Amino acid sequence: MIPHFLVIGTQKSGTTWLDRNLRMHPEIWLPLEKEIHYFNLPKNIPFTFFLVTKNKEARSWVIQRIKRACQKVKEDPKTIFWYYFYYCLPRTKIWYSLLFHPKSGQVAGEVTPHYAVMPDRDIASIRALKPDMKMVYLLRNPIDRMWSHAAMQFSEKYKQQGIRNIDTQAILDFLMKPNHLAHARYHENLMRWEKHFPRNQIFIGYFDEISENPDGLLIKTFQFLGVGCSSGCVSARSKEKIYRGRYPEIPKEIASMLANVFIEDLEKLHQHLQSPYTQKWLAQCQALLEVPKEEDSGSM
Repeated sequence: MIPHFLVIGTQKSGTTWLDRNLRMHPEIWLPLEKEIHYFNLPKNIPFTFFLVTKNKEARSWVIQRIKRACQKVKEDPKTIFWYYFYYCLPRTKIWYSLLFHPKSGQVAGEVTPHYAVMPDRDIASIRALKPDMKMVYLLRNPIDRMWSHAAMQFSEKYKQQGIRNIDTQAILDFLMKPNHLAHARYHENLMRWEKHFPRNQIFIGYFDEISENPDGLLIKTFQFLGVGCSSGCVSARSKEKIYRGRYPEIPKEIASMLANVFIEDLEKLHQHLQSPYTQKWLAQCQALLEVPKEEDSGSM
């Protein structure tokens, strides 16, 4: 089967938190692995192919995922068949459909934050496959998102010294990579998706809501997905944060540089969504650039 919905992003904006909470809903089914990566990676070849690729980053990424899968199989040996199928067989349309095993009355979905930045042709292929597919897109202040991404990349978890001990130029080099910037160009990404899917099939959630009102965000998500949305459907763990990493506040010069990069996209995003969160992010971005705020930013 083809899933009913995708969580398309964005990175460092609460997709792991959402994945965990969706799994606890009795009417939602998600595959064993978060981030299936079917639509955004080359088709027809198995993931094990990446173990011998010359691309060091891709090779390291797959090795880490397979190690994590092996640990999960140790904890639950019955999952070995699913993981063997997922990593070792050619990634065809049939392969993708066989990853999903919802029970009667359940909707199936998957969470892959890289989908948000896919090009037109790949989004069009999803539309052709399932025109009524629903999308969930979580957004976060783009400057905060970028800094969180860098802090994770340079953390001890990735065998680094921690962002406090990294040279500023190395941080800038990381932040300014086009693929990293792309994940925070929300308006640009959203416009590509809206070319192929109507707005009522795309739900926008905000990272800020996870702190302010996590249950409310989950209930709105459940409503959008068409499953039970009473307070009883919300897990008691909804208020638990997934990652509690601590890192220093972003230096003003780096924040200002990122504000200059994202100001135009943020202006368009707020004009499009008219959200209090996009309004707040835009005001923070303007303050960093010392741009006078409009008296009524909602009228932009």
